[in-house]
Amino acid sequence: MTDNPSSVQTVDHQPLTRGLYARVTRVVSYLFIGSALIVITVVGPADLQPLLYVVLATGALLVVAAQDLLPMHLLGRWRGPIEAGTVLAFLTLLIILTGGYGSPFFVGYILLIAGTSLWAQGVGPYILAVAAFGTYLLGVALAPEGLPPQAWATVTFNLVALALISYVASVIGREQRKAHESALRLSRYDSLTQLHSRGYIGLALEQEILRSARSGRPFALLLFDLDGLKPVNDRFGHEAGDRLLRGVADVIRGSVRVTDFAGRYGGDEFLILLPETDAGGAVRVAEKLRRDIAQMSLPDTGQMVRSTVSIGVVAFPDDGRSAAELLRRADAAMYEAKRRGRDQIVRYHAVGGRRPVPMGQWRDRSGQADPRQAPWEAVSTLAESEPAPVEADPYRREEPPFA
Repeated sequence: MTDNPSSVQTVDHQPLTRGLYARVTRVVSYLFIGSALIVITVVGPADLQPLLYVVLATGALLVVAAQDLLPMHLLGRWRGPIEAGTVLAFLTLLIILTGGYGSPFFVGYILLIAGTSLWAQGVGPYILAVAAFGTYLLGVALAPEGLPPQAWATVTFNLVALALISYVASVIGREQRKAHESALRLSRYDSLTQLHSRGYIGLALEQEILRSARSGRPFALLLFDLDGLKPVNDRFGHEAGDRLLRGVADVIRGSVRVTDFAGRYGGDEFLILLPETDAGGAVRVAEKLRRDIAQMSLPDTGQMVRSTVSIGVVAFPDDGRSAAELLRRADAAMYEAKRRGRDQIVRYHAVGGRRPVPMGQWRDRSGQADPRQAPWEAVSTLAESEPAPVEADPYRREEPPFA
């Protein structure tokens, strides 16, 4: 099973998103230019001050244009290299005009390399470091003071510092991305079954409701529960129960499309979202799942571990127009399948558009209970006969099996 990026909003995998990157870049750039303005005004060479003011003003305008005026998506993947090249040119010009190897603005290279190495991936930070080496040497060589022999020690140490900063920042950035991706995966996927988590599939359901309401195409939900997990846990231990849950997850992955969303809803309950699928198609998927899971077996201590499932089916918009309503009715249909004997499928079905009434309160004209008025449609061959109405299960976690 794979994610469907068209159906659910995804979270940026970068620990530092583009919006945050733009804000940080803007703040650092303005602080650097402002600090440079103060230094040049106080101790800068008097004959070059007007030219330096022009350089700083140009740099400030470029920051405004890049971070405030131009759309972030402009230039695509070339935006980063162009911005980095512009900053290198700006810093090199400052180095040339303010003392070459002794310029106080060498720190700009450190800020550029450290920030880029923390955010960027791949070989980009190393390419930028090499470019910074070259432009720094160019600025030192073109400075009016030139490069006296005693200055080589300073220049060499500065280059070593740039290399070390690039390496350290790259390692830190890589580890941050790994930690972020690991946390993101834990939030998206259930650690035992590797199906989607309840929170993520809930987000997918909300997005699918919006998409379906806009396009007019239906979708369906399957909510099902293992009928025999507790006996397996009691007899063989929780490790065998975990293996059973993983086996059911494997069956689910082999039965759904890449555009579907399957998740562990909680405990031994699973939820499957079927985009662009009507109730009939959902029932066919549910029947295949029911049959495949019933035939699945796991060897454990010389015996076979197996279980059946009870499945509730609902469709949007016929059976509900909100996530809460669909989930509530799918849960009710699933518990009706359990009440009818388990190992079967029940589709929620409102009677004549009326709100269904509680189990045990359906009456015909003679005042007798009429189970045919139940808001359920049994679709499994194991549920063809209508059961006698019974009282609601007092141990239900939520409301009785009706909407």
